Amino acid sequence: MFSIGSIFGSFYNVCIYRLPNDLDVVSKSSFCTSCKYQIPFYLNIPILSFIFNLGKCRNCKAKISISYLIVELSTACLFVYSYFKYGLSFEFVGYIIFYSSLLIIFFTDLKYYLILDKVTFPISFIGLVITFFNFNPFNVDIQSSIIGGIIGYLIIYSIRFLFFKIRKIEGMGLGDAKLFLMVGIWLGIESIYLILASSAIVGAIVGSIFIYCYKKNKDFQIPYGCFIVLASALYPSFGSLFYNLI
Repeated sequence: MFSIGSIFGSFYNVCIYRLPNDLDVVSKSSFCTSCKYQIPFYLNIPILSFIFNLGKCRNCKAKISISYLIVELSTACLFVYSYFKYGLSFEFVGYIIFYSSLLIIFFTDLKYYLILDKVTFPISFIGLVITFFNFNPFNVDIQSSIIGGIIGYLIIYSIRFLFFKIRKIEGMGLGDAKLFLMVGIWLGIESIYLILASSAIVGAIVGSIFIYCYKKNKDFQIPYGCFIVLASALYPSFGSLFYNLI
């Protein structure tokens, strides 16, 4: 499972780079983003190639972002954990799909400030189908799923609308609202409050640190989607603990 997951992680890296740049993710072979060198298959082994080449392109010696290794390792671990948790089942597939989409969204937002409809809409639809047939890996029923998606989207859309009316600038993108649509569908209505609150608090803290330490303007942009992703990823493990405490 680890090897299979690392292969998928390599593909996710392709998606993270190519989808925001409107490039084909299927037919075109892998290449160095610096020198455009076409990478042969024997130099494109997930995880190992990065380590053996010391994180550099074999052709031009340009540094390769550590994010490539992180994505491949994370996906490999995700596959192993999912297999031990669910075995080979529909829940296993659903768990992989949800967390893989979060991983892709995290890095497209971190690198390009983009949360793509190409990711959120298909994954939202798949979440509805899986939930309708009672294969949701987080034990969410279809009613909670639909309401969660709608409420999640409307909350962020309303915040964005009011912020624009008051400040005359866009404080949040619609991508954040569409991400909450996806998250609400997969994790249900109960997840929305906790994910919204925790992501907003952590985002505000990180933003304040950047403003103070790096002398950034108070209106500088932070990839808020990354904080939504982290809160969403942790919710299935810690959400019930939080609600039990209150």
